[in-house]
Parts: sequence; structure tokens; C-alpha cells
Amino acid sequence: MNIENVTGLLGGVGLVLVGMWLMTEGLKVAAGQSLKTVLERWTNTRLKGLAAGFALTTLVQFSSAVVIATIGFVNAGVMTLGQAIWVVFGSNVGTAMTTWVVATIGLNVNIQVLALPMIGIGMAVRLTAPGTSRGALGETVTGFGLFFLGVAVLKEMFEGLAPGFSLDMLPGGFLQDVLFVLIGFAITSLVQSSSASIAVALSAVAGGMIGLEAGAATVIGANLGSTVPAILAVINATPNAKRVAASHVIFSLTMGVIALSLLPIFVAVCAWLAQAGRLPSEPATVLALFHTLFNVCGVILFWFLGERLTKRLQTMFVSQEENDARPHYLDRTLLETPSLGVSSLLLELRRLGGLVTAAGVSYLSDPTGQGAYLRRRVGVVAQLSETIREYAAMISVARLTAGVPDTLAHILRALQHWNGLSKELQSLADCAQQEVRFPEAVRNEVTSYRMKLVDFLSGSRLLSESADVRWLTESGQSFEEGYIHAKQVILSAAAKGEFERLVYLDDAMRKIDLLRRVAHHAVRAAMRIGAAEALLAAPYATDASAEFAAEVTRNE
Repeated sequence: MNIENVTGLLGGVGLVLVGMWLMTEGLKVAAGQSLKTVLERWTNTRLKGLAAGFALTTLVQFSSAVVIATIGFVNAGVMTLGQAIWVVFGSNVGTAMTTWVVATIGLNVNIQVLALPMIGIGMAVRLTAPGTSRGALGETVTGFGLFFLGVAVLKEMFEGLAPGFSLDMLPGGFLQDVLFVLIGFAITSLVQSSSASIAVALSAVAGGMIGLEAGAATVIGANLGSTVPAILAVINATPNAKRVAASHVIFSLTMGVIALSLLPIFVAVCAWLAQAGRLPSEPATVLALFHTLFNVCGVILFWFLGERLTKRLQTMFVSQEENDARPHYLDRTLLETPSLGVSSLLLELRRLGGLVTAAGVSYLSDPTGQGAYLRRRVGVVAQLSETIREYAAMISVARLTAGVPDTLAHILRALQHWNGLSKELQSLADCAQQEVRFPEAVRNEVTSYRMKLVDFLSGSRLLSESADVRWLTESGQSFEEGYIHAKQVILSAAAKGEFERLVYLDDAMRKIDLLRRVAHHAVRAAMRIGAAEALLAAPYATDASAEFAAEVTRNE
């Protein structure tokens, strides 16, 4: 191996990588909105998900871009785990198209006739239309030209190295296959592109440096290496995003193990298929067929295992937020008996109240640096609230006994108040940073009101069955009086010119108003829960329980 071969190999790999990068970036700009639209709207069935993943990967020639975009959509809640898994599987099959491009065109390209003109024409289009879709397509054409040029250089270099290289220098049999799998994995992990690694493997096979089986093992390693960008992308991501990346790893690892275990058989079958299909007899064509076949076999296998895999993945990377967002008391079997269903609703509603008030106490006790925590808890509340609302809707269509409709009405009003409380807490977090700008008297007043609210929310009496209308009404009046006093302090400070800027006066008024709203929602939610429980306990009576419910309604 001389220095010219080494530098030639480095240059060839560099040209392939630059070409892949230009192709991907150009196509993403030219078809970026299409990528978003397809992933959002056309993945609602397994077959559509497969087709979308295959088509998009074929289009952008970079499976990692499609997988990472899919993870991003799952992270944002736009796609479900079930949809994303099949996009990822389709993307794996789509990577085989690059192999076919290299095998049928790249290794047979006439540089003077195709590659160099593509580079020139593409750059001319790019320079005459910068920042437009046409310019992006010019980048893509240039990328294809550089990619083909790189493949031609690699093939030439490997042909020069082949006479001085023998696989006899390496371990034989299965160990040799494992070694080439590791080589393919390492190259892909380093360059972050399985297509580039596969192009190198095809060039090495076409140049006679390595055999067909070694090339197939390298392709397996490249497929495994394509999971690395996805793994890196889900660090600190949501549990569902991590599950999508895990599905990518499971698919690639499963098929990698199967293909490696049956490698001689796989290669022999592909050689026979190439001959039976009257395809070109070059080793690169057989290798492209191998890459396609083992990914298609993977899709067929996981077609039958997909639902089981999805259920298994849903038990992985479970966060505290996901556990909290799942209902603990809502059982569909109770829907046949509405009174029992309403009882379970009340239990879940109290649990929701506990989650909301705990988040409020945690944040209000020390707002500094609690914004991210509060956003997660607000998300939990929203998800569990939706589940409670859906369960209440299912009860409402059943044949209801006396008292149940009014009980449901109180439950839904309590639910609105808990949601309102969580939203006010989020609004407080959004304006938390301005409190340090308040005059000292105002800051002390706001802090005093806030800590009084913390004591109220953290007290065991609020969510206990011993909470009564009179105590809750008095608590609400106390917060209202505290709010009026705080406003007077704020306006007095403003009149004395103690605010540096008027905007801080507005912030102070908004903050004390938000704290008042939190107190209001907490009081009203507890009242409504008490009223619902009173009606459920005595649906036919007009005793103190019914009077409790009537008084709550009057006080609302």
C-alpha cells in the first residue's frame, strides 16, 4: 500500500461524504415542506408509514435525516409511537436504493460524460438561484456528481490495492465476517452516513479487494451504524422519542444477527436471484440485492411482531410523568353501573387535585429554576384531565339514576377548575423573572400572599372529606381580601414612584392577580368535589348533603 493509494482513498471518501451532504441538504430544502406534510398526514396506517419512510429516504438519500425528523415529530407529540415505528422500518428499506444507485450507475459511471457535467451544471444552477428551491436542486445535482466521482475514485484505488491485499491475512470464517461487520459499524458511526459506508463496501467489492461475503458483512455493520445518529438524537428527549430510537436499534440488530448467522446462505440466495432475474452478474449487484432482501425480510418479520413490539416499547423508558398521567381508578367495567363509575371519577379527580396542588406547592415555595418541572406537571394534568373528561362522557350516555347527572356536572366543573389552576401556575412561571424588579414593600407583599397560598394548597384539609363549604368560603374571602390589600400596596408604591419602570407595575399587578386566580380555582374545585360527593352519598334526600351541594352552586 503506497501513499498515493492512501490519499486516494481519503479523497474518495471525502468526495462521497461531500456529495451525500450536498444531496441531502439540497433535497431537504427543496422538499422540506413535503417531508413535514408526509410525516404529519400520511402515516396513519402501517402500510402508509412504511411507504412514507421508504419514499422519503429514497428522496433525500439519507435515512438518518428521516429517522431524526420522525423522532422530532414524536417528541413534539405530532406522531404516535405506532406511526413512527413503521416510518423507521420503511426508512431502513429506503437505504437500499442508494446501494442500487451505486451498483448500477456509480460503479459504471463515465466521469467525463456524467459526473463532471453534473457538478458543473449543478453549481451553475446553484449560483444563479441562491436561496431558492431551484438553487437547492442545483446543490442536489452537484452532490450526485461529487458522489459518483467519489465512488469512481474509490473503485480505482481499491483496484490498485487489490493485488497486494489478501483476506488470508485476516481471521477466517465467522470471525472474518464479524470483523467486517465491526468495520462497517465503525465507518458509519464516524461519518454518520450508512450510504457512504455502503458505497465504500461496494467499491471495495467491485475493485476486487474484498469478497462478496465480506462486503455483505460490511453492509450489515453499516446498517447497525445507522442507529448511532438516532441514539444521539434522543438524549434528553421524551420517552416516546427514545422508544422510536429503540425500535430502530431493535430492527437493525435483529436483522443484523439473523443476516450474519445465515450470511453464506443469504449471499447464495441473492446470487441465485440475480441470475434468475437476469440482473447484471457483477458482485455489486448481488450486494445491492442482499441489502434490499435482508431489510425487506425484516419488515415482513416485524409486520407480525409490530403490535407486540409497540406494547413492549411502551413499558420502556417510562417517566414519572407518564405514570402520573395514567388513571389509577377509572375502570371501563364500571361503566355498566354509572354510580360506581362516578365514584371512581371522584377518586381520580381527588388524585388529580393532589397532583395539581403538589405542583403548585413545589413551584410557589421556590419559583427559581422550577419552570421546566412545572411545564412537565402541567402536561401531566392536561393528559389526565382529558382521560377523566372522556370517562365522564362515556358515563353520561348510559342510563343514569337520580342524582348522577348533577354529580357529573359538579365533577366536570371541578375538572375545569383544576385545569384552570394549572394554567395559572404556568402563567406565573412565564413572568417569574420580573419579581426582583419590584420595590421591597411590593415584593414582600407578593411573597407573603404566595406563602399563604402555599400553606393553603399543602394543607391536608383542602382535599379531605372534612372540607366544608363554610371553611372554603372563608378561605376564599381571605384570599380576596389579601388580594385587595396587595393591590393597594402596589398602587401606593407606584404613586410614590418606587417602580423603576411602569412595565414592572403591570407585572406586579399581573402576578398578584394570577396568585388570586390560583386560590380561586383551588377553593372552587374543592367545593365542587364536596358537592359531588354529597349528592352521590344522598341522591334521593334533601338533608345537609343536598344543602351542601346547593350552597356550592349558589357560591360559584
